[in-house]
Amino acid sequence: MKGFKLILSLSALAAFHINDVKAQSGYVEDALRFSQYGSNGTARITSLGGTGNSLGGDLSNIHNNPAGLGFYQNSEFSFTAGYSDWNASTSLLGQTENFNKTNFSLPNLGVVISRAKGPLEVGDWRGGSFGISINRQATYNNDFGYFSNQFDQGSILDYYVDVYNDIGVPGGTDGLFFDAFLINPVSGGGYDYSPNATLALEKTEKVQNEGTMSQIGFSYGGNYKNKLFIGASIGINSISYSSTKTYDEEFLDDNNQTSLFSSLQENLTLTGSGVNVGLGIIYKPIDELNVGLNFKSPTWTQFNEEYDADIFANFFPPFQDPEFGNVSESDAQTDIFMSSYSLRTPMRIGTGLTYFFGKNGFITADANFLDYSSANLRSNVFNTEQDNIEISNLYGQTINYSVGGELRVKMFRLRAGYAYFGDPIKDPGNLDRSTNQISGGVGVKLSGFSIDLGLVNSKFNSYYSSFPGADLAITDNNRTTGLLTLGFSF
Repeated sequence: MKGFKLILSLSALAAFHINDVKAQSGYVEDALRFSQYGSNGTARITSLGGTGNSLGGDLSNIHNNPAGLGFYQNSEFSFTAGYSDWNASTSLLGQTENFNKTNFSLPNLGVVISRAKGPLEVGDWRGGSFGISINRQATYNNDFGYFSNQFDQGSILDYYVDVYNDIGVPGGTDGLFFDAFLINPVSGGGYDYSPNATLALEKTEKVQNEGTMSQIGFSYGGNYKNKLFIGASIGINSISYSSTKTYDEEFLDDNNQTSLFSSLQENLTLTGSGVNVGLGIIYKPIDELNVGLNFKSPTWTQFNEEYDADIFANFFPPFQDPEFGNVSESDAQTDIFMSSYSLRTPMRIGTGLTYFFGKNGFITADANFLDYSSANLRSNVFNTEQDNIEISNLYGQTINYSVGGELRVKMFRLRAGYAYFGDPIKDPGNLDRSTNQISGGVGVKLSGFSIDLGLVNSKFNSYYSSFPGADLAITDNNRTTGLLTLGFSF
């Protein structure tokens, strides 16, 4: 069953520009995709760069450091609405294609029930708060692609002719090129591509991704002497992801007329659910300073997937097949393949500091450690040994940093933040996959009600090759998200 993801895997892992690896699995990319998290939560926290390891009293603590719930003195309900705009500019061999995807969402909705003791109540334990929230952890809604008409660029047929001559006609998606008469047996043995395939070639590919990773979180945070705050959480993740890849090749004759056109489309759908646990503490050595420590366990997720692919081709003039005669057009498709596997993502360890300038505001900073090479795949359907070896060899450790500050003027709040997410590839070479994020926002805090606005801009590069040996396409990603959070205390 695993072979059906070969082309997806080749293109996906070529996106990381892996050298000296000839056959990879798309599951290795899944291990990274579902292990990465950006800054998320309420508009207040996202405008502070996503910091939250040492900052309490926000609904985002349910999914970040649950100890922060111990700061609540009143119960609160809030919801967040968001609008994102994702621009992708892909360059290949000096030619650039631009894509845009917008999305409206409700990334955070939750309630905190506080059972804090009043100032006159005795006891070292000052009560605590329970929170439940639905939070969007990641979004996968983006499109990118390229067009190239450079002379003598490599064709996918060149690659598969070598594969066929090496191992024969494979099954699954790889065999579609044979079924569609694009690669054929030749006299004397071996295989070659259609004679309609000339040197002048135009290539086009578009990749359309959709999906989200959301979490329902249950957390409790307690307060000891207003000095030590401790908390624990359980998160239940829900993941949906789909990808459609359309890869076209058009060969031109000496008169600049089409001699061969082919189009390969692949469809992948993934659904999954998982669970994780979290522990956190925040300590106040002095009134002005919070020191936080946050632990998030690996997430154990079970995935179900469906995949199918189809290809069609037009031949000008018709291809002459010794068995079927004139072939002017052809098509072939795979069955719908279904599989399942489980993924254990890396644990996350974070620390943070927050310093308060009286009632005038604060500055806060976080550092989070992740080891992406510790991700692990298991399946009763296929052997994951090679996948786990490649995960260990390909991915590395990162420390993600974020810093933010808030200025308070009476009821008004002014915020700014910055975050850096490190490159997850162990040996990135001269390719930089890190993410830089700047953010800002404003807020109004009233008795029993608050409103916050946040704006986040993220920039990062991604890399993609359609098949081994193909030229590398570089995508400049620029994503801007606006958030509005309304909070009600009771």
